[in-house]
This record gives sequence, structure tokens and C-alpha cells, in this order.
Amino acid sequence: MLLTRSLLLIAAALALSGCDKLPGRSGPAFDKAQLEAALDPSVGGPDTCVLVDDVKTGSELYRYGAQSVCNRPLAPCNTFNIPLTLIALDDAALNPAEVRKWDGKIQPYKVWEHDTDLAGAWRTGAAWYFQRLAREIGPARFKQQLSAFDYGQGAVVGNPEAFWQGPAAGGGLFISTRGQAAFLRKAALGQLPVKPQSLKTVQALSADGMRGTAALSDIGASCPSTADDSRSVSWWVGRIQGPDRDLVFTVSIESQNPLPGSEIRSRALPIFTRVGLLPST
Repeated sequence: MLLTRSLLLIAAALALSGCDKLPGRSGPAFDKAQLEAALDPSVGGPDTCVLVDDVKTGSELYRYGAQSVCNRPLAPCNTFNIPLTLIALDDAALNPAEVRKWDGKIQPYKVWEHDTDLAGAWRTGAAWYFQRLAREIGPARFKQQLSAFDYGQGAVVGNPEAFWQGPAAGGGLFISTRGQAAFLRKAALGQLPVKPQSLKTVQALSADGMRGTAALSDIGASCPSTADDSRSVSWWVGRIQGPDRDLVFTVSIESQNPLPGSEIRSRALPIFTRVGLLPST
């Protein structure tokens, strides 16, 4: 009886404070209702999924969107740069400092029409660089590693140089928003079958600075999700790591005209700070 009364008092206190942290659960306290209310008009809708998971415990701290939306298979677009780079680094097929030569072909963006190293390719999203890495890795190695990562279907599906970029590019690899969160958590815990240095390199490539005492690493991406370009998918995924929190987050929107990944970041980042997922100072 005393235990029941104590639990009821704790629940009541949490309800009054708007705090969404439970006794024994790691991670920051944050206002779930405030987060929901802020996401709705900013990045929300029936085609949006937002997940925030605790790295240490694996607990789902927050979900926006229906389970069916969060479990829906989607093209990973350039978020696939994470596993692609990990595999290339781990196979010693990639020296991060090596400047690779642009072949002179016209690119969709002028910023891609330059020689570049790994950091530059990550910064600009130069598709030719990652396509070249994919050719060097090859379908057999991709199948071995993606299966070990439990990433999507675990194999190259479709165009071997763009199988992560959706059906319009001839790609057929898909991963759900929940699958992205699970993959990022494994990476954060060092549970992927790759060298620790490979993980450290990718962590540095995706670093987005400090927010107070917490380090933010993230990547945004967009690509067509249907063969006829009638729908697209956009992503913003990453990790928030600090002394009092270690979280992975995944945001996806799949619709006829979703916000670009960079715009999702611009809108969601201040919301994460306002509700306490990210420290403000």
C-alpha cells in the first residue's frame, strides 16, 4: 500500500511539472507536451515520424507519429553516407586525407565540380565521391556488412552506385525511421562490427558543435521516394551526447512536398533546445 501511494505521488508530481523523466531512467528531463505542441505546426503531420531514444538503456523517450509511419520503409538518401563511410574506412579502401579527383563531368551543383577529400565530400554532399566509394566496396562486401549492421534489407538492391537514393535513381534499399534509430544507437555504443577509429572518424565528420555541455552530431538528407518523383523523403538524424544525456534522434517526413532535411534541422533544433533535449548553454 505504501509503495503504491509513493508511486502515485511521483506520477502526480511528474504530471504537474510536465517532466517526462522517470525515476531510474537516464537522459534529460523534458516537457513532452511542449515538444508535441511545438513539433506539430513546425515539422509535424500525418507523414512525420520523430523518435528520441536513450543510447544507454534503449528506451524510447519520445515518439511523434503513428507506429505505422515510424515503421515505414524509406529510402535512406544521404544518411547512408554513415554506413557507406564506415565500411570504406574499415576496409582501408579510404584514406580520409586523400584528395580524390573530380572526373570533369558536369554535376548538378557547381560545388561538386572540384577535387575533394572525405571531409569536403561530407560537407558538400558530393554524390560522385560516394558513388565511387560504392563501386570500390562492391555489392558482395555491402551485403556482408549491411547484414551485420542489420541495416535495411541488408544488401545492395538496385543501382549499385545509387541504391540508397530511392527508386527514381534506381535504388531499392529502404530503412524505417525506427531502423535508423536502432542503427545509430549501435554505432553510439560501438556495437557495429567496425574498427573504433572508423566510428570516431564518422563521429567527427558529422559533428555539429557543442550546445552547452552536449555535443551534437547530425546529418540531413532528401531524395525522391517514388520512381515517378511524385513523393520524396527527408531526414534529420543524429546524436546528442553530454555528461547527463546520450540520445539518438531520427526525424523523417515522406510526402509529396516534404521540407528539405536542412529545413527540418533549422526548425527542430531550436525546439529540442527549448524543451530541454539539448542544453541551452
